[in-house]
Amino acid sequence: MEQVSSLPALRVNPFRDRICKVFSHNNVFSFEDVLGMASVFSEQACPSLKIEYAFRIYDFNENGFIDEEDLQKIVLRLLDSDDVSEDLMTDLIHHVLSEADLDNDNMLSFSEFEHAMAKSPDFMTSFRIHFWGC
Repeated sequence: MEQVSSLPALRVNPFRDRICKVFSHNNVFSFEDVLGMASVFSEQACPSLKIEYAFRIYDFNENGFIDEEDLQKIVLRLLDSDDVSEDLMTDLIHHVLSEADLDNDNMLSFSEFEHAMAKSPDFMTSFRIHFWGC
């Protein structure tokens, strides 16, 4: 796992540990796991595959939803800071949920996440990693 997580493209990714966890089996990468990861993060990967893996990566507590706890971890990693005021964090999470939580249960199901990502023009271009300079 350490060899894969130390690849230059992953070393700087704030979700490196989650990416490795989602694509490996018992924290061990097979050659096929690495190929699968490279495929999902390639420009040619289909949107539904990218969305499926993004959901799994962002579902930190692995409960099948992206809930407020997951959203807080996502925000902290994206901002690269542990020093985010409670008010700002609450506002950001509320904004995400108000836009994407269609059934108002304060969490995103896969279908709600999929719907939100399908409407996001930047998702396909930002959910990429160039592993070998390709």
